[in-house]
Amino acid sequence: MFLLTLFAVLCLGLACSEAKSIKKSHVNMPEPTLGTDDDWQGKWFPYAPGEPHIPQNVQRVQATASTLPTDNWTGKWFPYVPGEPHVVKVAPQEGSTTPKDSWTGKYFPQSPNEPHKVHKKPLVEENTQSLNEIICDNGKSNLRLDYDPNDIRDSLNYLCISSNRSQYQPDLTREALLTEHFLPSAYLPPAKCMNESIEYTHLPVTNGPYRPLPAEYGVYSYLPPQRYLRNLAEGAIVMLHHPCASPGQVAELQHMVSGCLYRHLISPSQTLSAERPLALLAWSRSLEMSVVDRRLVADFIQKHAKQGPLALEELSRVVDKREAYKEGLTTEARLVTTADDYELCGYMREGM
Repeated sequence: MFLLTLFAVLCLGLACSEAKSIKKSHVNMPEPTLGTDDDWQGKWFPYAPGEPHIPQNVQRVQATASTLPTDNWTGKWFPYVPGEPHVVKVAPQEGSTTPKDSWTGKYFPQSPNEPHKVHKKPLVEENTQSLNEIICDNGKSNLRLDYDPNDIRDSLNYLCISSNRSQYQPDLTREALLTEHFLPSAYLPPAKCMNESIEYTHLPVTNGPYRPLPAEYGVYSYLPPQRYLRNLAEGAIVMLHHPCASPGQVAELQHMVSGCLYRHLISPSQTLSAERPLALLAWSRSLEMSVVDRRLVADFIQKHAKQGPLALEELSRVVDKREAYKEGLTTEARLVTTADDYELCGYMREGM
């Protein structure tokens, strides 16, 4: 117990002695002096020690000519001289004069501050009908809207792509189908130029809008409906056959049609069904068949040929003088009687 008390007294004495020595050394340290009387010759940033802070939002005084800095710079300041107020550029008001410059050439598209000028294309006079027809439809331009003979993808219109040709074989038990679409007597179909497409609501197509230029009469590798409708409107008979139809039946029907009248068109068509792959078309009427029936064919042609909103009794006056569509034409039609077809299927009457 005595030893513990003695050890505690010694520790307390050592602590007091250390504290005195620290205080003495602290007293002997020189105090720092703040002021400007020192050996520093540079500049303080942002302010010298002891200098009061200068707030940045102090009201600025507009510089005058006397307060602008003067130096030995003889050039030009950009965008303005230090201390000079900003100069705001104001757009010239309407009616102000255009500043002159040394440019003596021409401006494109117009001079500065000059209003835009819209240049309109000259309109074609209404009485130049021939020029309008050439621009609207010349039978050669923009044909891809209906059928492009130079595009291999459009060859599907006249190729047999069916894997089962037997579906298209003639069936003697299947009756022919006669269809008639009723239209008002005053209906006149519109002719649309080659800058807009034409769609139809029924197949095979027998009426509706068409292209202004008619097709040359004869046999085609393929003739789109937008073309043959113009001929139907003037009283033609169109024969359609599916590409997979029996070649013998196609040849027989083609021989009958070409021998009945001059104004006929013959073309393959994928729109026909496998049950009736042969068809005769007149304006707003169609006769679809599986097997060629000579009596039905002659009766259809004699009743409905030369009928349509554009039918002419004297077609021969215009057929040799007008321009015509001929893309895909393989065989031109030959005259049976005359271009007016004053007798229809006359050779067939003797054998009936």
